[in-house]
Amino acid sequence: MNVKDAIAARHSVRAFSTAPLTDTELKELLEAGRNAPSSLNSQPWRFKVVTDPADLAWFGTSEATRKQGWLSGSAAIIICCADLDTYVKDSQSAAFFYRENDIIQGETMDGIDAYVKREATAEEQAKFGACAMNVGLAVSFMMLRATEMGLGTCWIGMFDEANIKARFGLPAGMRIVNLLAVGHPDEKEIFPKKRKSMDDIVIA
Repeated sequence: MNVKDAIAARHSVRAFSTAPLTDTELKELLEAGRNAPSSLNSQPWRFKVVTDPADLAWFGTSEATRKQGWLSGSAAIIICCADLDTYVKDSQSAAFFYRENDIIQGETMDGIDAYVKREATAEEQAKFGACAMNVGLAVSFMMLRATEMGLGTCWIGMFDEANIKARFGLPAGMRIVNLLAVGHPDEKEIFPKKRKSMDDIVIA
């Protein structure tokens, strides 16, 4: 399967078989995310992999996810986070490296320095927005790799962050961007994806 095929085949899966994921399969998904691009190579993504049956059952019955029962059938749920505590530091290190090694020069480098300085003093929600975009890239890579491997995924964006952080002991500077349900698909029917036309999305 090439990338084009994986993009076409990927869809949100909400019905999974009881087959577990192997450690190798989980590692492959995380490796795909690890290789995603990020602003200033900051790589702010952090992933908590949940496979314990009791925890998976909790996701399907908890108010933290609006009791979306199908989540309990996942083989794994990956809590996809943005590490705000290291984001600025890693961005600063990258900017220093670019300038010291003369990789980027002039106004472009000045703009990078200004961006990093602004992020260092930005409110948490602003930092979270920047980090979340990078995490989204990593999760997209993971979803396409899962499709290539014959696995199904579903991005979950409806959740109570504080509730989940409390259960899994995530620190204050670790913000949850989304949950990713993963497993072996067991679907009775696959509905065609509805997408806007090219004319709808390209600005003339």
